[in-house]
Amino acid sequence: MFEWRFDQGRLDYFQFDEIKRMARALTTINGISKPDIQRDLLREALSRYSSRPFAPLNYTVWRNYKRVFGCLLLATEVEGKIVCTDLCHILSKDYDIIDVDDYLGHFSNNFYYPSPVFTGYDQVTPQTFPVIAIIKLLLSEYLVNGKTCLSINEIGNYLIANEVTGTEPLVYFSTLKPKSFQGDLRQTRELVKFISQFSFLKWGKSSLFLEINSKEEANQIDNLFIPRSSLRSLYPETEILNLGSHFSSTAWSDLTIGQLNLIDAEFTEGSKSRVTHLRTERSKKLKDFYFAHSRNPHVCDMCTMDTEKQYPWADRLIELHHLLPLCSPVRVDEKATSTKDIVGICPSCHRATHKFYSKWLKDNGLKDFQSHEEAKYVYTKAKQEIVLT
Repeated sequence: MFEWRFDQGRLDYFQFDEIKRMARALTTINGISKPDIQRDLLREALSRYSSRPFAPLNYTVWRNYKRVFGCLLLATEVEGKIVCTDLCHILSKDYDIIDVDDYLGHFSNNFYYPSPVFTGYDQVTPQTFPVIAIIKLLLSEYLVNGKTCLSINEIGNYLIANEVTGTEPLVYFSTLKPKSFQGDLRQTRELVKFISQFSFLKWGKSSLFLEINSKEEANQIDNLFIPRSSLRSLYPETEILNLGSHFSSTAWSDLTIGQLNLIDAEFTEGSKSRVTHLRTERSKKLKDFYFAHSRNPHVCDMCTMDTEKQYPWADRLIELHHLLPLCSPVRVDEKATSTKDIVGICPSCHRATHKFYSKWLKDNGLKDFQSHEEAKYVYTKAKQEIVLT
């Protein structure tokens, strides 16, 4: 039995929007020799795309964040040079080439233990795919018991203690019996929070929640997780490059497309990021969070209608609108999520806002907003142009 490792204490660097920014910066210095402290070219590149501090400043970014870049399958060091993976190059390009589900799907099918990112790597020990194991256990619990959440301790007792590898068929997970796991689960927790950015997962109350609508959808998700077991390189840096290769787009969008109405379809126009955006807005966990923490949860932020007074027979009629860029998932975590990232609006205003977004993006030749500030500016612009009678 071995520890499920991940990079701890840097969760903000593992958010999908930030991953894309780091990928853009890394590709601009691809192939250069490791920078020194006198002129850290990587820090200079990151400062153009990211507002993260990459502290401390008295060390090079590569020295302190090499493991972050490796865990994310973005870059490694080869013969003293920084080399980007194919996945890094894809992430650095147009927003709609790859969305958060595509990226995490590739990560899940490729990230294994013993990992070339950490010490103790070798190419012969049988592989364990932790993310696939976690999601299969969650799917199994849903299909067999109707349970939709999984705690960190359950991951330790059912998966790590039983030395589950993630390569087992889904039916195997219903046969697991818990054992007492006494190891440290802090890094496992970080891994779980990271993967909770999948559009069908949410993190909250120290548990991972599954948000799907049917057993058919659960089986669809299961079919998308295929561990990539192949001949491994003797050299960790070469293996990281291998893990960041062979990206192919997946069918994640199909999980939501079937639920779209005509107005939704007009908004998404086949865009991966917009479909993911819709799934995020429809999250039950996100809606529970909003109604628990918002000062006036029943009042539409656009037209100011009090839906509770207007329609007293309808409970929680307000819908959520995601103010962040379309490609950005929201973490449902009371310590990390703020109601400033979401607004409640009535169904009519919600549809009208999506129409405004579609028109604004098309008029400006964009597929997605480039920053939080731009997304909020366009929402405010839509709000200002509404005609109240």
